Amino acid sequence: MSNRIRRSWIFGLGLFLLAAGRFAAPAGELVVGRGQGASTIPMVAKDSGYLADEGINPDIIPFLSSADGLNALNVGKIDVGLDYGTCAPLIYVTEGADFVIIAGTLSGGHPIIAKKENAAVYKDIKGFRGKTAGTPRLYTADVVWRGALKREGLEIGRDVKLIEFKRPPDVVEAVNTGKIDVGIVSSGQVALIEKSPGLAIVLWSNDLFPDHPCCRIVTTREVLKNRRPELVKFIKALLRAEKKFTADPETGVTAVKNQLGMDDDLVRSLVLEPHSKLAVDPNTKAVVEMWNYMNDIGFIKSDLDPRTLIDTSLYRQALDEVKKEYPDPFWDVLEARFQAQNG
Repeated sequence: MSNRIRRSWIFGLGLFLLAAGRFAAPAGELVVGRGQGASTIPMVAKDSGYLADEGINPDIIPFLSSADGLNALNVGKIDVGLDYGTCAPLIYVTEGADFVIIAGTLSGGHPIIAKKENAAVYKDIKGFRGKTAGTPRLYTADVVWRGALKREGLEIGRDVKLIEFKRPPDVVEAVNTGKIDVGIVSSGQVALIEKSPGLAIVLWSNDLFPDHPCCRIVTTREVLKNRRPELVKFIKALLRAEKKFTADPETGVTAVKNQLGMDDDLVRSLVLEPHSKLAVDPNTKAVVEMWNYMNDIGFIKSDLDPRTLIDTSLYRQALDEVKKEYPDPFWDVLEARFQAQNG
């Protein structure tokens, strides 16, 4: 997709949403957009009452795609985006959006799928030569896969045919029906894949870009200015949820079941998938690495300093406050991680 077409596609819906007006959330509240993934840590925060403990009751709005959610954020329909990857918010910034990353929820964990009878073909990126692949537009897994192709010397259009889709479930359906040979999807589709007896996960995004950052928590500088206390409280609740989930992952299974009503086995395959790394830390170094990666493969072209797109001060404040209010050695572990990943 050319930059010109991408710009038009990204902001077309945004103009419509702007004309439709903004949410008018009361003072002290947040409107939070989430994608179709499980959002395990935020769900644990809600299920465990941590959001209420911190004095906030966010209105959580689901969106069908990253583009829909980020367009809503861009025009003030929501205050915070949870599940819109790393790459998509960064792409929006290069097109003029005033987004800023303040925390994270997930790294890695995106499956690459094919029909079971063809699974052995895709042992590594070389297996994509001569195949028709599908990706969801503006998803981190898409960018990770494109970069892996480029490093291998494979060119889209010449060596690999690409069909782009708006949503990851559409990619799953295209593999199922034989429209494409192989699909690059997102962590939220693990349960859907489990339901499809003819499909297999053949690779993970981590195999192509180890421990790459994915779902970052993103907001706008306007919201940062006007609703900083609520954002800090939100992150505090997520930190408490991360602590609880780390000690007992079953709390994540319970929370997702309670809030999404999914089958127990499917929830376990999604929430407990070892390729998915759940953490609230903003991980500045990984985001900068992803920004440079996107520039290197030509997915974006920008001379912005990516560190200016990340504000770690809210996470820093939230971590300091939970350390004082809920003393536990776990926070020392997170402190060391914060220093390592954001120094």
